[in-house]
Amino acid sequence: MSELRPRAPRPFVSTVWARCAGLLLLCAVPACVSTAPSLTAPPADLPRTISSTSILTPPTLDPEVELDALARSRSAPALLRRAFLELHCRRPQAAIDAAAEVIYGANKPSPNEEAYARYLRAEAYTQLGKPERGRYDLERARELAIDAELQRRIAGLEPLAPTAAPAAVAAAIAVERRQSWGAQAEDRGNLEPMGAPRRVTIHHSAMYFRDTRPAACAAQILRIQREHMGNRGYGDIGYHYLIDPAGRIWQGREMRWQGAHASGVNNRQNIGICVLGNFLRGRGGQGPTPAQVTAMRRLVQQLMQQHRFGPGDIHCHSDFKATQCPGPLMESAVAQMVRDLRQGGTDAGQLAAAAAGP
Repeated sequence: MSELRPRAPRPFVSTVWARCAGLLLLCAVPACVSTAPSLTAPPADLPRTISSTSILTPPTLDPEVELDALARSRSAPALLRRAFLELHCRRPQAAIDAAAEVIYGANKPSPNEEAYARYLRAEAYTQLGKPERGRYDLERARELAIDAELQRRIAGLEPLAPTAAPAAVAAAIAVERRQSWGAQAEDRGNLEPMGAPRRVTIHHSAMYFRDTRPAACAAQILRIQREHMGNRGYGDIGYHYLIDPAGRIWQGREMRWQGAHASGVNNRQNIGICVLGNFLRGRGGQGPTPAQVTAMRRLVQQLMQQHRFGPGDIHCHSDFKATQCPGPLMESAVAQMVRDLRQGGTDAGQLAAAAAGP
């Protein structure tokens, strides 16, 4: 039996060359192209028209993919489609914000655009558990809707009680001018024009305050202005009106300038009213005085008549973002005011009785 001769080792260079050659062969083989559909389908074209088909059709793709595509456009069809998809995803506040851009944006909406926006807002408020907030929107949508499918959807919602027109205001409300609280000069380069107001938002100052002396109230308002301009970078105090515990109404930012009180686009054509005090429950909180509630109601009624908007355009700050402002003790007063305005309960006696409470 012959002895087995051991195999001679391959030189190192040849081994490396062989491996490189193998890699080259692999690279030369055409890669397999999967014919399976992509997990992320391309987004649909942006809607160009406003109809029930383009706005109210359930998504066939992942709604987040379509929302990403819609975020590139600020057109009314894209914003309305966004509002519908946000409702589909159970994000009612995002739907309200998108619809508000159509209603209160730089361009006045057409009746058809406003009808869809109002309907979507009403649906969003229902999702939030605040259907009373959307009643005016729904009434307005009923008046404007021309699309048969939209009319059908509106008709399927809860019937609405008729809204009475507000009673006439006997006289203009007295307002303490900026000079009376020693307002600093505004930074006009940091202000934007207001445009025609179409809504109002109620806030509280979030600081316990019961002093009714005019000098003390003026000092409190000046303190707010300094905070807004010095620490927040605003061009002026953020609110258009402030109401002290004695029921005096003070002029804040001039109405020709857009406010800084409701965050971003929510400030557009939005009158900001701040009621001085901290209306949270518990320690450090307080209820608004009857005089404050009466003054707020009179001021809001006058602004509604002057600028021709309805009870559905009266908001609390908490309608726009996750905040406790204006506090639950004030939110209940605002809700009662909205109910009374819808029912026509706006005469002086009813206002005073509502402010006094049970």
